[in-house]
Amino acid sequence: MMIAARTFVFMSLMLCSAAQASTLRLASASLPPGFGNPYGSIAQSASHTRTTILDALTRLSPDGMLQPALALSWQPTDARTWRFKLRPDVVFSNGEPFNGATVRTVIDWLKSPAASAQLLASEVRDIAEVRLIDELTVDIITAKTDAVLPKRLTMIMMVPPVAWAKLGVDGFTQTPIGTGSYVLKDWGQTTGKTVIEANPTSWRKPQQITRVELFPQKDPVSRVQALTSGRVDLTQGFGPEDVAALKEQGFRVHTEQEPQIMALALRNVGNVGKPLHDIRVRQALNYAVDKSAIADVILRGTAQAVGQGAIPGVTGYNPAIKPYAHDTAKAKALLADAGYANGLVLTASIQLAGATEAAAIYQKVAADLAEAGVKLELRPVQGPEWVRRYSTGDWGDADIISSTWNGASYHDTIRAIETYSCRKPGAFFCIPEIEPLIDASGVELDTVKRERLLQDIMARYHDLAPSIFLVNLTSVYAHSARVKGIVLGATGLWFEQMQLVE
Repeated sequence: MMIAARTFVFMSLMLCSAAQASTLRLASASLPPGFGNPYGSIAQSASHTRTTILDALTRLSPDGMLQPALALSWQPTDARTWRFKLRPDVVFSNGEPFNGATVRTVIDWLKSPAASAQLLASEVRDIAEVRLIDELTVDIITAKTDAVLPKRLTMIMMVPPVAWAKLGVDGFTQTPIGTGSYVLKDWGQTTGKTVIEANPTSWRKPQQITRVELFPQKDPVSRVQALTSGRVDLTQGFGPEDVAALKEQGFRVHTEQEPQIMALALRNVGNVGKPLHDIRVRQALNYAVDKSAIADVILRGTAQAVGQGAIPGVTGYNPAIKPYAHDTAKAKALLADAGYANGLVLTASIQLAGATEAAAIYQKVAADLAEAGVKLELRPVQGPEWVRRYSTGDWGDADIISSTWNGASYHDTIRAIETYSCRKPGAFFCIPEIEPLIDASGVELDTVKRERLLQDIMARYHDLAPSIFLVNLTSVYAHSARVKGIVLGATGLWFEQMQLVE
């Protein structure tokens, strides 16, 4: 069951009362990218704080099911209108009330030119109007039928309109204000420790943990050392080689399959006349790479080779699709058929954040491609610059881009599909004949029919080879016996539902 794959709840005796202060200490890979900007990032390291301080209208449960947050219910009233009933008596931590006017202000701002640089502005691009029915009822009217809207809105955090207008994006980034379980006390830019504390006015108050301290440790070895030395209670993002050692020392280790696929996008937008405009070349690159070796050797069996942009349990996953076989001879034959019998040279813009073994994986990809006659030049790109290129489409002469098929956002394949489509702002891959299929999946309200449409799109994308499909990403967490329960939501840890033994 998916709930077992995403939620770890360890039964124990009754712990400390909710009134007793408890501090959880977590070693993470970095400070949140974008700090408190609610619309600039979807990275999980941002979500550990973003989704504890801020709330959206809806959210995904740990098993990927859509559930109420600031909206108690939602339903379509006609082909282009979703009606949301809002949670009453909710206030932001600065005292501003949450109501229908808040929803309209947030969405209007995201649709304005001022929000054009924000990563998540694209999630509201098809909203035509937010109409207030009463203080706690809003109709969200879309330009066309949008079956995915309630899932899209899991990513649109609500902010207090007065404070947002006064602070602006930069000011709010430093001092975020929300309705969530915790409030920010210190980003830790001088102390090296991000601190959040329980929000006494939240509608979802913490069960027990009243303070969370996050220590950024860029090096996985440092994160493991922080755990083993007792400086932190919980850590994430370390290599598979550490799993056995941590277990031997008595730590609880959890390796969970993430609904994200590690991939290298094969750019067919721009660079007219370049090899990747040819489907034979794109398929050849997939045959050339030994994905099973990456999964079994580099990642030590903690991941699986894949041939599509989803894992089981995500809406649209197609069980009939298998990974491309590792077949160097077939790769060479396809390249020769495409006119590259003597090989070719490609460049790749890669971001090394994410998988702990990312550098080794990309080196393996380059070595496998070399066996097929393809020289791959790897060019590392830092996170902020990668985000800028991703948003603008300014990839220069890069042929290949490190990317993911991200199903974590909705537990649905559509967002990843849209990323690899003509409709993405700054598109890097575009096949026009796929667009009507994407449109059809977006207006189909019958969930069974919609899933079949998405599975068909996945099958077509497998054959079109918009990326080198590699492996599914994994989350690896380890914690001391002090932590008696972990709840891993779709986009980060739910500290408010976790417990500690003091």
